[in-house]
Amino acid sequence: MSYQQRERLMELYEKGVLTKEEAKACFLTFDERPEQLFVEEKTKLSFSLPSLKVFSSTKRQQAYQFQGIESLFIRLTSGKVVFSKSKSDDLQVKIVYPSQTREEDLPQFFVENKGLYYSSAVSCQLMVSLPEAWLSILDLDLGKAEARLDYLPFEDMAVHSQMDEKQQDVRLTLDGSRSQALSIQVRMAPIHLNLGKQLGIKGKMEAKSGQLIINRKKIANPFICDRAGQETAFVRIQTDRSPITLKGGKEIVKAF
Repeated sequence: MSYQQRERLMELYEKGVLTKEEAKACFLTFDERPEQLFVEEKTKLSFSLPSLKVFSSTKRQQAYQFQGIESLFIRLTSGKVVFSKSKSDDLQVKIVYPSQTREEDLPQFFVENKGLYYSSAVSCQLMVSLPEAWLSILDLDLGKAEARLDYLPFEDMAVHSQMDEKQQDVRLTLDGSRSQALSIQVRMAPIHLNLGKQLGIKGKMEAKSGQLIINRKKIANPFICDRAGQETAFVRIQTDRSPITLKGGKEIVKAF
């Protein structure tokens, strides 16, 4: 087997196109010894191959596990994304697609420099369980997908969309155990930001329409916020006309 053939087989295996058994069979066909290659690949990539199954008449599901991931770069078109805390040290991902989605159209994950990349042109429900550890970067393009981000252990976060809609809620929770930077850029999707009780907030909120609504009240636009806390959320919100709901400690909420 030529070097190019071996590289191509390993590429197909990494992407989940070939199962481990299928890739081994290809190597054995050319009298290769694949065991050592797969041991080396396991230590280099350190994530599980996807399992795909149809679990109802209308849905199909994919599941992954990753280790050593520090940043997430996700791009969606529609559906829903949920972040929660994992019960293990692994980053776990489950994705639900409509059953009519062809297998060749299912998007793939890409791992590079401890960053996990995922871009889906298919409507899906993306459920991410994050380990209890501080991570680096989150870059999340929502498209028309709703977001419920109940656990966000990232130092620097950007959540944005250029095609969001009025009925598309964007919900985020910061627990306040550490200072974080958060940028939100949407057009009209309602924004719900829940701050930990001990978390202060500094930053800027502005609406391009000129009418800024925070906690159902008209606020001077743009609004510069500077509320002290044990830790600080550095927040920048830019929107056309999204209503903003802000929850947190009494000193923060009563300012609105």
